[in-house]
Amino acid sequence: MASDLLAHAEIPSTDLDKSKEFLLKLFGWEFKPFGKGYLLFNTHKGFTLGLRKVDKVSTGETTIFHVRVKSIEEHLGKVKELGGDIFREKTIIPAMGAYALIKDPDGNILGLYQTN
Repeated sequence: MASDLLAHAEIPSTDLDKSKEFLLKLFGWEFKPFGKGYLLFNTHKGFTLGLRKVDKVSTGETTIFHVRVKSIEEHLGKVKELGGDIFREKTIIPAMGAYALIKDPDGNILGLYQTN
């Protein structure tokens, strides 16, 4: 069995600077250049996140990862002003917490998760 659930995730981006700015202002993630057409955010806790330059992002039924946040409402309030969109409003998960889904400027769907 794996020792950690996730080690690394990548988000495709048609505009690395725009994606970098969106994620910095929304989550505080600071990406740094890591090779040609690639930016990396290192949590220094065994998990990294990459932004990979692509010509086109295919949206639709894809894997979605959820970011643990203290307040879904706070993050939803920022999404549109940062160039993203709300895909699914806050939804209660009985006995666990709540989640919401957002779209980044490229249309990638990202989840927000808040525990009780």
